[in-house]
Amino acid sequence: MADATRKGTLQIIDDEASICFAFRRYFEKRGYDVLTSSRGAEGLQQCLSQNPDMVFLDVRLGDADGLDILAQIRQERPQLPVVVMTAYGTLETVNRAMASQVFDYVTKPVDMSQAEQLVLQALASTSAASAAPAAPAPAAAEGFVGESAVMQELFKQLLRVAAMDEAPVLITGATGTGKELAARMIHARSRRRHGPFVGVNCGALPDNLVESELFGHCRGAFTGASEDKPGLCEAADGGVLFLDEVGELPLPTQVKLLRFLDQRQVERIGSVKPQPVDVRVVAATNRDLEVAVRQGSFRADLYYRLAVLPIRTPLLREHPEDVPALAHYFLAQVDPELSLAADACEALAGRDWPGNVRELRNVILQAVAKGGGPVITKACLEQCIQPQAPEAAPDEQRRWHLEQYVDALSWSGDNPLRDALSELQSLIIARALRECQGNQTRAAARLGVHRNALHRMMEEAGLKSNSHTEKKDDD
Repeated sequence: MADATRKGTLQIIDDEASICFAFRRYFEKRGYDVLTSSRGAEGLQQCLSQNPDMVFLDVRLGDADGLDILAQIRQERPQLPVVVMTAYGTLETVNRAMASQVFDYVTKPVDMSQAEQLVLQALASTSAASAAPAAPAPAAAEGFVGESAVMQELFKQLLRVAAMDEAPVLITGATGTGKELAARMIHARSRRRHGPFVGVNCGALPDNLVESELFGHCRGAFTGASEDKPGLCEAADGGVLFLDEVGELPLPTQVKLLRFLDQRQVERIGSVKPQPVDVRVVAATNRDLEVAVRQGSFRADLYYRLAVLPIRTPLLREHPEDVPALAHYFLAQVDPELSLAADACEALAGRDWPGNVRELRNVILQAVAKGGGPVITKACLEQCIQPQAPEAAPDEQRRWHLEQYVDALSWSGDNPLRDALSELQSLIIARALRECQGNQTRAAARLGVHRNALHRMMEEAGLKSNSHTEKKDDD
């Protein structure tokens, strides 16, 4: 029987003696008892008779399918934390493992520091489950919180995708649903976790600089290029490149990105020498790219190349049962001593949250700043929540949004009406130009104005023609 001072008992079921030896050596030095088995039947019998606190199980054993052994363990000890290990990260394997409710999934070679973190998490969760009932705590994974079926399914999808190390990922979802958080979880749970995570908001890059930022440039490639500069694709070598708002990329850059995905090589602007890089691309967008493909603003071949592994982050109103846990999680990030009044929790749960998790977080942070006490009240929250748009017909919804815009006007200056109309006109023109890829003839037709009138309005609004995207006439 193990010494009372030991931290717990771990079991390793793997037909590679070197793996068993490495686990035993690492964890015995850290105060754990370690059981090892090289055969599936022996490992199953040992698990049921010795009652380890956690199991690391290889998928491919010499005498058995590891996932069949897992199923038998689940029948006898359904709550036992089991981590599946394999060098074969196929989607079918991951799906089967996740269907059996494994604690986690790791690929070989196993990082022992990661394995130790999994042990700490598993034993902590087991201890919490066996303790007396306490105040519910949010189940967080890389910043994600949620016990709902919707969020648990998302976690499983992210783990499956993380194991597929090479394939591109396309994350879709509304603003504020956690697309970047999902990308970071994919990175953190993959074998690229020790490599860089390089993120860029494609919509924030000027059209004339986007290619240089992504792919780099050589000295003298264009005016102002005074030295060689590597791009973000090179900076992400060995890790993950996260392309947020990928739907905003100009068409010429989309062509170059497609070439990069196909060839896995970077060619800096001004260079004729491609450089190989090892990068996994994870893209995200809040746009419907299938619609963008039909409209001609996004390349179909690039869409299908990115959407090899699609992930959708759900709206907060699709899992409202997670709102209280999320609110407590955000509170604890500021001060673990803070709490929410019962009526405040009810008020949060009864809202649709059009801005999703991001809006909820902002409301909690504002309430903390205004509250001044250990308990956040309903009255305090209501001061921080923006009026919610009523369910209405599309025309009524549009009018409601316009009224919100008018309410936000500063009403300063000599002519606030002119300024507001000018701002709206500028936004509408910019949207039309973006949807028509800078083609002023098509944009003018879409707006119902003559091309010369559009050009004049662009000058008045300070919108400059983009020389490499502007097309004066359709072919």
